[in-house]
Amino acid sequence: MFTIEPLKARPTSMPQPDSYGSFDPALLRAAKDIYNFYCQINPDRERRRQPIGVAINQLDYRGKLIFSSYPVLLPEECFISVAQLETELN
Repeated sequence: MFTIEPLKARPTSMPQPDSYGSFDPALLRAAKDIYNFYCQINPDRERRRQPIGVAINQLDYRGKLIFSSYPVLLPEECFISVAQLETELN
């Protein structure tokens, strides 16, 4: 008889900034624009969901807000956290 073991959560590796500690400025600007647009169309901070960051395509700078704890990224995408957006571009 077979027993099925539950899957164990594996830590996910998030794409990291380049060796200098930051992302491409154009990529950061695109991610910041996506985040700012979301904040503008949802001005009520109390009611809007807070994203954890932006998954952004490094080739065409198209991106989407990420709300889950473990985002699944395509190979050409990178993840930029909201905290990084706020520190890099302010």
